[in-house]
Amino acid sequence: MKTILISFIFLFSLVAFAQQGDGGEPNGYNYFIKTDTEIPTFYFDKPDVEKLRAEDKINDSLKNGPWRFGINNSTSINLLTSAIWRANSKGDKIGILKITSDQAQTINLTFSNTTIPEGNELYIYNPDKSFILGKFIQNHIYKGQLGTELVPGNTVYVEYFVPARNSETIGNVEISKVTHGYRTAREYQTKAFGTSASCNMNVNCPDGAPYASQRNSTLMIVVGSSGFCTGALINNTQFDGKPYVLTANHCTFASVNSDIPNWIFRFNWQSPDCNNPASSPSFQSLSGSIERARRVPSDFLLVEITGGLENGKVPESYSPYYAGWDRGDTPPQSSYSIHHPTGDIKKISIDDDPAIAIQAMGSTEANSTWRVIWDRNTTTQWGSSGSPLFNQDGQIIGQLWGGNASCSPTSLDQDYYGRVHNSWEPLGSENSSQLKHWLDPTSSGSEDILGYDPYNTPLDYNISVQNLYGVEGQTCEESNTPRVKVVNNGDVTVTSFEIKYSYNNAPVQTLNWSGSLSLYSYTTIELPLILQMDGENTIEVNIVNPNGNADQDMSDNQMNLSYFAAPNGTLLDFEFYLGCYADEVSWELKDENGAILYSGDDYISANAANLVTEEFCLPNGCYQLVLKDSYGDGVEGAIHNQCNYTGSMTLTNKVSGEIVATLSEAEANFGFEIAYDFCTQGKVEEKEFKIFPNPSDGNFKVEMDLEGQKTVTLVALTGQIIGTYEVKTNYLIISKPHLSAGMYIVNVRNSEKSVSKKISVK
Repeated sequence: MKTILISFIFLFSLVAFAQQGDGGEPNGYNYFIKTDTEIPTFYFDKPDVEKLRAEDKINDSLKNGPWRFGINNSTSINLLTSAIWRANSKGDKIGILKITSDQAQTINLTFSNTTIPEGNELYIYNPDKSFILGKFIQNHIYKGQLGTELVPGNTVYVEYFVPARNSETIGNVEISKVTHGYRTAREYQTKAFGTSASCNMNVNCPDGAPYASQRNSTLMIVVGSSGFCTGALINNTQFDGKPYVLTANHCTFASVNSDIPNWIFRFNWQSPDCNNPASSPSFQSLSGSIERARRVPSDFLLVEITGGLENGKVPESYSPYYAGWDRGDTPPQSSYSIHHPTGDIKKISIDDDPAIAIQAMGSTEANSTWRVIWDRNTTTQWGSSGSPLFNQDGQIIGQLWGGNASCSPTSLDQDYYGRVHNSWEPLGSENSSQLKHWLDPTSSGSEDILGYDPYNTPLDYNISVQNLYGVEGQTCEESNTPRVKVVNNGDVTVTSFEIKYSYNNAPVQTLNWSGSLSLYSYTTIELPLILQMDGENTIEVNIVNPNGNADQDMSDNQMNLSYFAAPNGTLLDFEFYLGCYADEVSWELKDENGAILYSGDDYISANAANLVTEEFCLPNGCYQLVLKDSYGDGVEGAIHNQCNYTGSMTLTNKVSGEIVATLSEAEANFGFEIAYDFCTQGKVEEKEFKIFPNPSDGNFKVEMDLEGQKTVTLVALTGQIIGTYEVKTNYLIISKPHLSAGMYIVNVRNSEKSVSKKISVK
């Protein structure tokens, strides 16, 4: 993605915090130093850093590859013939050589044609041995290749240990690439964390607290030995911990397919809290992967980690989490991304609004990307490429392709993620260009699956609330039907549980569920209607007693939802064609006190109509809609060269069809600003059904003008269902003479719609 700050401390204080390999202590260096033995040294000249930075300035602006931190030097250094060797009294042999790259800030190595027989050990370390990588054994090698983490400084030692018993099976160790790190945090030293902290939120800040599992799925990738991207472990329908990593296809642009086997995957590099640490946090790394699938029109790349695994899985000490996914086409209610901007520690970006499916980033495919506009002063940057986009349920729905988000307050602040929906099973695709073959090997047909912790032994009984839905787009209605998503994280199949719920602080009601939920499966349950109030509404849900037993982990059984509604308000449709010069245009909708209720800006200019659509729910009152243009020519466009579109606007009462405000193309040149004052008169009476008498004594008639089979439900304000009736005729007589006095809801629904009215019982 983009370029900004990382602290010089990070890459120069990795001392003793990096873990790559199986651990161990090299011991050949001390002998050679004590005996004053000359160690063979391979020297690489300083590259033309000014030229490289000039290239980076161009490449970073194009945003079409990983963030380059180093330049590769191709070489062929074989330890068997190039190292100096010694044998101890036991017959063990140690070979060692030194590599120096003039004025390098970091050095990392790539090995090829390498075989390490059992018992032999490979180490890489800096001169004072404060930064040690290894031991590397054959388990870390894939197809003869190995990539190493970045060692701070301009000198590394490579040491190879061969025990006496392996004197005839030395193997082979060959260095094929030495990467001179020229662009790390030191060049941003004067800026340190100051600017970055204002728009890059550490993942363990309070806003990121709910996403600890997704945090553990996200990792940094060193690609092509010289660039940074981000990726995420992703689950499959077998829940078997196969280490698939989803990232961006464009992360290979600075590399070639043959480099993927030496990619490096860095886990858990993150601040322990919300503050930027004074020195580098610890991290762990694995090296080696194989490409499984890739696709250009949705910019995805799926690889499988091959090196350093334990029983085919990422080691438990790495705290891996395999994120779930959702391949559906429905926009998320909200979304977030966890990423490593410019190779920095892990950050989080949050969009509190629904993402929009559009065609972007030069894709040849309609709706190829999710467009997000970050909230809470968060952003992504160059190096965040390939990072996962999670929906409100913590499931991956895309990977970062590109965009304009930055720390600048004048930024267009939009990012684009290739959609899992488009990558799943494209028409005519082979296994090598789709996700379905790899992520649904059981051909389950699942639309989405949950994440998976391979080292979390399930409890017997552990159900949890995943989410609360149902209020979206319903805030102008008298009622809505909440839905709760419940997951079984327990080993025992759940056939029943109780849902305790409360609306607007009313007494708690109980709904009994029965069915069948096996381990990691879920169900979405529709709760009774809630009668919405003007202002804030609350829904509280608690899931208890799976199979009549106590839940063994009650920490995730409860969820609360608060939202604002205007049940007697007016629903308005806003359509604003911005013309070609959308970046100049903004708008605001204010109440009679001048408070901004809705607004829009930071649009992207293009030779297109640039349609903005919004839906407003407004209580009775008076308002002002203001359209603005920073250039001073409104949304005029067609009179200018290279523009074929002039803007216009309509604001329409969605129920009555009345046009509340309009801007025609002839009026498009409104200068810098134009304002429309209007008032709303409340909801137009619905004609789908009638209730009389109202108020009643509990005996009343419902007349309906709806087609087909209908379901009529009488619900108390607490959410308690008083009665449910299946009706084929156009009327229903309800007789409840013993109803307590108060307000109730009558809901009528057929296969096409659902409408509600209030009834008062005296």
